[in-house]
Amino acid sequence: MELTKKDRLFLVNQFEILKRLDKDQQPEYDEMIEILSHGYEIFYGDMFNSIFDPMPKEEGLLVIDVLSLFHLIENFKENNPEDKEVNEHYFSHFLGFDGNNETEYMSFCRFLIHKQGKFSEQIKNQKQTDNFNSHMQVLERYRNMVQVWRGLGKKYAELTRDDILKILNA
Repeated sequence: MELTKKDRLFLVNQFEILKRLDKDQQPEYDEMIEILSHGYEIFYGDMFNSIFDPMPKEEGLLVIDVLSLFHLIENFKENNPEDKEVNEHYFSHFLGFDGNNETEYMSFCRFLIHKQGKFSEQIKNQKQTDNFNSHMQVLERYRNMVQVWRGLGKKYAELTRDDILKILNA
């Protein structure tokens, strides 16, 4: 990572402010100030570990489509509790995303549900999914399910039992 002297000065000033506001983190801020002041480039990356690369708009839309699809599936299940084939299908509830390999999707999903209050029907799955961490890669499965859903041309219309089964078995 490259930082100009101007970038470093701005960051040093920010960390100076933060260390005065958050006394508990003062040693960490002092370390960052020293790294930046002395230009220890080898450690620049460490300061930005909590800053993720941007999520492309298309991927964000995919997460929204996945959650929208599961919203429709949850509605179907609620209205058809006797339908064991749908209700007991492994993919009939939202599993989340893999925390190791699909981290940005999982983080965005959590943001939508916890911070923005969207797709609140999924909160009931939070504990059984380890806070929406599926612990297995599901992204391709979700892509296939969304593709089948889109192919049905019923974006936000009620889905039939056959529609749901086609989607779940994608």
